[in-house]
Amino acid sequence: MSIIITNLKAFNRKERFFLVGTALGNHEFKLCAEFRELISKALHLDIPENTFTAMDYHLDWVYASLVISRDDNTQIHSNQHQLIHASGEDSDLLVAYEIEKRCHIIFLEAKGVKLFSNHQLQSKIQRLSDIFGKEGKNWPGVIPHFAIVSPKEPQKINIDNWPDWALIGNKVKWIPLKINHNLKKIVRCNKEGKADNKGKYWIVRPGEF
Repeated sequence: MSIIITNLKAFNRKERFFLVGTALGNHEFKLCAEFRELISKALHLDIPENTFTAMDYHLDWVYASLVISRDDNTQIHSNQHQLIHASGEDSDLLVAYEIEKRCHIIFLEAKGVKLFSNHQLQSKIQRLSDIFGKEGKNWPGVIPHFAIVSPKEPQKINIDNWPDWALIGNKVKWIPLKINHNLKKIVRCNKEGKADNKGKYWIVRPGEF
């Protein structure tokens, strides 16, 4: 196992990871064959069975894992480039594996019943570009990847300033997500059932996506 993946594991402090893994009897968040195939197809990779997979993984942890894999783990590190944000900005699902002495780190951004926000995506892509570089070559032997996971392929994503490694040609890499079509949502409304954020009444509507 690469030192980078060892460090990624060590920073994985999300209690949800351990709760879900324990509840489902899948402590290592092992990817199923079907999802590995979906990722492989979207990213033109061959995803191995043994990967490090984590949910809601902070981008600060990614950067720190890279730095301490290169430098002394005990030293005080400069933050002159402000790449440690001390924020909750994260990757919905992070998948990492090593093959032929190269560490692949895959960042998956998911939406189920809401639309992607260009503002949010631009912020996350800019952060990843700052960490890995526009060409993804800031860290020798480390190859970053990015894809969107959603029920429908997004059509109005602004890819201005996205790094080439996050795209295929001029398109966002997309992985289909299965979601129950019979979803419902709660809408606050007035007496006539019209949407009203004051919330004196509420009604159930179809939770379309």
